[in-house]
Amino acid sequence: MTDTTITETIVTETAPQIGEVITEEAEHVSSVLTTFLDFLKGILPSLGFAVLTFVCGILLTRALMKAVRKGLDNKRIDRTASSFLQSLIQVALYVLVTIITLSVLKVPMTSIITVIGTMGLAIGLALQNSLSNVAGGFILLFSKPLKVGDFVNLGGVTGTVERIEILQTMLKTPDGLTIFIPNGNISGSTIINYNETPERRLDLNFGISYDDDSEKAKKLILDIIENHPHALQTPEPLVRIGELGDSAVILDVYVWTTHANYNTLKYDLNELVKKSFDENGISFPYPQTDVHINHVK
Repeated sequence: MTDTTITETIVTETAPQIGEVITEEAEHVSSVLTTFLDFLKGILPSLGFAVLTFVCGILLTRALMKAVRKGLDNKRIDRTASSFLQSLIQVALYVLVTIITLSVLKVPMTSIITVIGTMGLAIGLALQNSLSNVAGGFILLFSKPLKVGDFVNLGGVTGTVERIEILQTMLKTPDGLTIFIPNGNISGSTIINYNETPERRLDLNFGISYDDDSEKAKKLILDIIENHPHALQTPEPLVRIGELGDSAVILDVYVWTTHANYNTLKYDLNELVKKSFDENGISFPYPQTDVHINHVK
């Protein structure tokens, strides 16, 4: 049997089988496409309505948030609580819009609840730190150790509280930086609120030479404090020798002032004391070391 005859025989025998396979696959693909198209035809009206519902829900949420802000402002609620409540309400409204959109797509409510519960558990495990920040936000809101506008020190960061949100608190530092601190860190750290009391003590140190008259230096400082408009006379200012240093006698100066005038008084006293000491012959000594050399014969 020649090669041509063999080839013709193989083609003749396998051609019907190949044709059957192609036909079956074509029918299967056609069935899948038909099913998918029927599915799309069924959900397209719902899908379009769901998209419309979602968009309207977002727009309505924004309008409601404007009304909430206006209402909270009219009620003169504390700015800290107002900012936190706005964030909380906004998140709740977005969740509600999402649930409504899923229900429009005819997703069973039991399935939605199950999914939300499962997602809540997964998110809770994955975002433990974020949840602690939310809890920290509630602690800050109800215990009120600070509020918007307060000048505070939070874990070593000093600044004015600009905003308190669900997860974080925003500070504006004196040099113009904006710092975001997680609420969980704040609730678990030391909070120094300089606005809790209207008055604050300013502590300064001045070093004078051992050859200078310390009583004269103290009197000069007290005169400056007495004549300064921002220095309070009650409680009484204190100027005493606080330390006998290696190169200088250290004078401790304690004077009270209002929180608003703290930095002004600090800079003024430094400048006025320097000027007064220069005019009265009192020096600020440099660090020095005496070296004694013994000649051994």
